[in-house]
Amino acid sequence: MLKLFPAPVEAVSLEGLYLAHDLRALGHASRPFVYTNFIASLDGRIAVKSSHTGSLAVPKEIANPRDWRLFQELAAQADALITTGRYARELAAGHAQDVLPLSPKPEYRDLLAWRMERGLAPQPAVVIVSASLDFPLPRTLLEADRKVLVATTARADPTRLKAIAKRGIDIVIAGEAERIQGIRLMDSLHQQGFAIVYSTAGPQILAMLLAERRLNRLYLTQVNRILGGQEYETLVAGPRLIRPNDWKLSSLYYSEHSPGNAGQLFGVYDRLDDPVGAPLSGRTTHATH
Repeated sequence: MLKLFPAPVEAVSLEGLYLAHDLRALGHASRPFVYTNFIASLDGRIAVKSSHTGSLAVPKEIANPRDWRLFQELAAQADALITTGRYARELAAGHAQDVLPLSPKPEYRDLLAWRMERGLAPQPAVVIVSASLDFPLPRTLLEADRKVLVATTARADPTRLKAIAKRGIDIVIAGEAERIQGIRLMDSLHQQGFAIVYSTAGPQILAMLLAERRLNRLYLTQVNRILGGQEYETLVAGPRLIRPNDWKLSSLYYSEHSPGNAGQLFGVYDRLDDPVGAPLSGRTTHATH
């Protein structure tokens, strides 16, 4: 890997690259530090329609072990991972890319050890965000030695809420009407003791976090391949943001190893108007725990 920005340009190791960002030092007294990560093709595709399942998924033409390693490093630093009812349905059907990290595979044992050395739970908690609650509770997730929560609205179906509660799962109310609210969600997670929150969800959740100014940092891998096609997702879904989000490039890395050997860029962006987020160099915030 090459670190291209900030100067000087220098060779860096893939393993430990994102761990060195020390996200656990970025907790805030009043609200969680929230970050997300996406991988995209050169023409902006983060998901395309699968010929096997018919659902949208990360394109196999750009998915690669180097990006997945860094995805795991980001997960290792989190108190909680945000996902969606769609992921729960795909996991129950056996169509999900993987059980949510951290992976138990041998190549990621160092990340499990990293958490244990810091007195953290073996696995980050999982927060399934869903207004409809129209999803099964996958056995593989419930048996993964981690806390599972469901975030929904005050108008959620009482019968489904009762069934979820019977499984011993905590329920977080994150909206009064039919839609989840980013501010309510993060306030509720903060009350649960989660200071570092990693959103592994897709474009709709990202749009909500951006609109409500609740995303602090964006990690974006760009694989230098053009995919084309008409059925796909890009980074953000939904209507135009009322207030544009401005982001500052904090770090940029390049790897020539990628699908097709076309190369890929790993960008790290912090929101400019964010009192919590700031460039990686010179940060002075402190951990809350």
